[in-house]
Amino acid sequence: MMRRSYFECVQRMRQRQPQVHCLTNAVTMNDVANILLAAGGSAIMGQHPAEAAEITAASQATMLNIGTPDENKFAACAAAGREANRLGHPVVLDPVGVGVSGFRRGQTEALLREISVDIIRCNPAEAYTLLGFRVAQDGVESGVAVTEEQRRDVAAALAKAYGCTVLLSGKIDTISDGTRTVQLGGGDDRIARITGGGCMLSALCALFGGAGLSGWEAACTASRFWKTSAWYAGVETDRRQEGLGQFHVSLIDAVYWLRGSEEEGWNQV
Repeated sequence: MMRRSYFECVQRMRQRQPQVHCLTNAVTMNDVANILLAAGGSAIMGQHPAEAAEITAASQATMLNIGTPDENKFAACAAAGREANRLGHPVVLDPVGVGVSGFRRGQTEALLREISVDIIRCNPAEAYTLLGFRVAQDGVESGVAVTEEQRRDVAAALAKAYGCTVLLSGKIDTISDGTRTVQLGGGDDRIARITGGGCMLSALCALFGGAGLSGWEAACTASRFWKTSAWYAGVETDRRQEGLGQFHVSLIDAVYWLRGSEEEGWNQV
């Protein structure tokens, strides 16, 4: 499936320790920073348009998360995206709730006309919106019921439309670059019951991209890494007979442990 194994991709990230410029939402900023640190990289969270390009230039990858948007946020995303494109740095787009308002949709469409992205990490509703379909949404979570075959089709179509790799996340992650498509299962269902699971996955995509992996390798590795971490977090939570708070803490611990594990640690997912 990949030129390098998942384990080799993680080791490459550990050696390079990329810094990711995260223009992320206010709700999940702390979790995004902590998950990147636990994984072996680092984060910088410059959000103002006046410094966005400069911070991107000092980083190895950029994540554009449109959650909690305003005009300054989109201006900063555009500035960071242009600089990343100029430098050839990977750009990951997380189009959080892109269909929930005309403002969010219009600004995101304008952003995608101005910059190129290497990876789009989204849910089915967001994918359909980016493809130009009208999809009803409640809040920013995915409310679109699609079959696994439909997930493969929409991921491939979105990848072709934007010339990038798409990670359509969910109980089964679907990854496509428009010509090849894979689906990865496993993990733990509780990942969907904590805020920011998708944001953290998008940050991991940027982290692996910043280590010099292709968009395809970065998305596949991030998906596998995240699902394996969730599996270990679930095991630890059940062992302790605890709830979602423990799962959240155990998830960060699992990421920290997994980034330094031997290859057999990947055999659970």
